[in-house]
Amino acid sequence: MRTHAGFAIPVVLATMLLALPAAADAQRRGDPDGREQIEQRIRAQVGRMMQERLGLDESEAERLSEIVQSFEERRREIARREFETRRRVDAVVESGGDDAEARELLDLQAQLRLEEAQLFREEQNALLGVLTPGQVLELQDLRQDIGRRIRALRGGGGRDEPGRFRGPRPDGRSDAGNDRRR
Repeated sequence: MRTHAGFAIPVVLATMLLALPAAADAQRRGDPDGREQIEQRIRAQVGRMMQERLGLDESEAERLSEIVQSFEERRREIARREFETRRRVDAVVESGGDDAEARELLDLQAQLRLEEAQLFREEQNALLGVLTPGQVLELQDLRQDIGRRIRALRGGGGRDEPGRFRGPRPDGRSDAGNDRRR
């Protein structure tokens, strides 16, 4: 099964790569339904790949999908707030903003990390209602692998891991290409 699942990842990613321009084109044309349909097909393919890789039957796969979807809105909301916070941090750093605003942003970043950790813990507990601990780890690994591949397809820009950014560090050295995990 591993060999077949290993083959499925590149197939799904290639399909996603082909579908992303179509989704972007649909959005430019003002066709949100076309984009939504493409995204639904991609999600279905990734779901089938996860089902196969984790060795789930139909009912387990459906329960897994429901759990993942139930956490998706909160995950998107946290990601949106992180993006907004990063933009504010960039503006403060560029303008040499005041310490009160910088302190507020540090507190906000800490709060977002706590929310991410809480969401992660809640999702893991929910997943353990359907999956074995080993399958949860496999799912985490699969998600990280897909995320890395998508970032690579996009040109490798942006964040490598939660809380880690590519590019120069405060000491001037670069983290680009650094795959070591903390």
